[in-house]
Amino acid sequence: MEKKSTLFTHPKTKTFVKSNSASHNFVRANTFSPMGTIKTPLEQAPPTVPEFHNEQDVLRHYEQLSSDCDAARSKIQELQHQAKEHELVVDAIKDLDPERKCFRQVGGVLVERKVKEVLPAVRGNKEQLDGVVGKIEEQLNVKEMELTELKRKYQIRERGEQAPGDEE
Repeated sequence: MEKKSTLFTHPKTKTFVKSNSASHNFVRANTFSPMGTIKTPLEQAPPTVPEFHNEQDVLRHYEQLSSDCDAARSKIQELQHQAKEHELVVDAIKDLDPERKCFRQVGGVLVERKVKEVLPAVRGNKEQLDGVVGKIEEQLNVKEMELTELKRKYQIRERGEQAPGDEE
């Protein structure tokens, strides 16, 4: 008799359960969290660094990670600058009469609106920019951790950087 195992979600515990139909033994396979968990950087496991067979592959991967980090930092600065500009606009028009005429550039076209229409839109855009900056910062942190782990694993140093343990 061949044993079949199936995987299903237990209704009470919300965990994945593996069932061997021949013996009816239940084995906890994986836990399920309906809302998910957010781990702080200290709780996260260090990123796994792939195995490389030669120095060129290690160097290529290191340079790619470095350029990705630089691009993310650049994008963060650009978006933070845009968010600051949005904040300046909000500060400039928040005390104005809501029925006052104002102009807003939308897709390269200057359109006439009222302050009461423009203010919520500019605030919403700023909030979206802040959210995107936060997501890019999270991705940057992951890339930087991977870069640090790669440097540690393959003992990579940049010019002028001391080797670990070579403190004077």
